[in-house]
Amino acid sequence: MSTEWYYAIEGTSHGPVSQAEFENLVSVGTIRSDTLVWQEGMEDWLPYRRAGGLDSAEPIQPHAPISNSQDPARNDANTFLGALKDGFARYVDFKSRSTRPQFWWWTLWSIIISIGARFVDGVLGAGDSGPVGLLVSLAIFLPSIAVAIRRLHDTGRAGWWYLLIFLPIIGWIILIVFYCTKTHEAANQWGLPPNR
Repeated sequence: MSTEWYYAIEGTSHGPVSQAEFENLVSVGTIRSDTLVWQEGMEDWLPYRRAGGLDSAEPIQPHAPISNSQDPARNDANTFLGALKDGFARYVDFKSRSTRPQFWWWTLWSIIISIGARFVDGVLGAGDSGPVGLLVSLAIFLPSIAVAIRRLHDTGRAGWWYLLIFLPIIGWIILIVFYCTKTHEAANQWGLPPNR
């Protein structure tokens, strides 16, 4: 029997992960007793509590995993221009992970674009609430939240931590610390660590 595992959370397959990574996911609670798991040699996906003793004398024809979990980020997502493309390509992706460079390059792009929009509105005489600034704000609103939540996922935290943004000063400081935290090296419920 293979030592590589696949597991499914919220209908999405993740894996393969090594036996050590799998045991780590069990110990941190990502894989619970009701989480569906599969490895080569198993007939079908089973809840983890039932997959523990799978020593069988007769070989079992395996089914293929639900899907191979791949990093959905662009290959150049950790570069200055690639982060902008990746941010818009994964416009409302709230379920995967983003690395530190992806988050911080996107943040820099958002600032640059907002300053440019404000400048254009100033030239047009529209002031602070001009149409260009409004359109830019609408265009980058959802991708900015999505990148921030994916960054929290990459540190092993749930996206709900993003709600700290509504707690002035203290919440912002906590979020900045989270965003500066290095990538969680093990697989977690939002996928495998990025390959970059």
